[in-house]
Amino acid sequence: MALLQGTHLTVAAADLRTGDHACLFYGSEAEQLAVLGSLVVAGLASRHRLLLLVGGEGPRTSCDLLDRCRIPAKASGAGRGATAEQIRILDAEEFCFHEGNIEPRRMVGRLRREADRAATDGYGGLRVIGDMSVALRGKDAVGRLLHYETLLAREFRHGFTLAVCQYDARHFEASQLKAFATAHPRSVEVEPLVRTAELRVIRTYQPHGLRVEGIVDVHTHRHLRSALEVLAPIDGDVCLDLSRLEFLDLGGLRLLVTFAGSRDGGSQVELAGLAPHLREVISLVGWDETPGLRLGANDGH
Repeated sequence: MALLQGTHLTVAAADLRTGDHACLFYGSEAEQLAVLGSLVVAGLASRHRLLLLVGGEGPRTSCDLLDRCRIPAKASGAGRGATAEQIRILDAEEFCFHEGNIEPRRMVGRLRREADRAATDGYGGLRVIGDMSVALRGKDAVGRLLHYETLLAREFRHGFTLAVCQYDARHFEASQLKAFATAHPRSVEVEPLVRTAELRVIRTYQPHGLRVEGIVDVHTHRHLRSALEVLAPIDGDVCLDLSRLEFLDLGGLRLLVTFAGSRDGGSQVELAGLAPHLREVISLVGWDETPGLRLGANDGH
């Protein structure tokens, strides 16, 4: 999310390590499940115990979790039967509330016991993934949540536990989200669709689209093309964030323009953060008249 830019490090879900304390501010179930799936797969592969704090219609069993995140049994490393003990699922409301209010010290104490239990059971770490959106009630709920986050950061410095606190951005004010952002050294995003030495392409959800980083040339065209195919099922407008591109050759630019022209139903493809010289190229060759193509603001260079 834009409000996090410049405040702390944003990392892919699979790059988190024990000792990390990160947040996810999601705006849709699809975004939440995409990140959750990456966290679960990485946790199972690392032989961490996973502790999920879920609310509402969240998964209640390990099989429910794998199904909702579309994780095949083979991705768990040993099949679904072997994950029942590795994945523990707790009700987030029961975890957070005591006598109608959030009790930060009680919550952290419970996590401490879960960490001790995971270590005793032979796991290499405890991976806590909690949806804190359910905690918006009771006396001074936001203040108590911030206190909990501060305690959590101190608790997990020793490096055995990894915590990812999820917040549904639709239920919080912008000022509240900024306060929660400052309580986390990292924010987490979906695993890149493309991750090479030259190019990273990350799926975005607010707005729907892709963020393209690095170098697009003859060696990476096929990676960009495959990433663009992920957007094919999406109805409506999409945004391609090019503000972090280091280089985009003519062939790559043609790929983006062709993709915009192939969209059905009058939907538009915005090229955001496009460098001024690339805007000039598009105008010179007449691509700015391509149906479905919209040129967003440039990156200021």
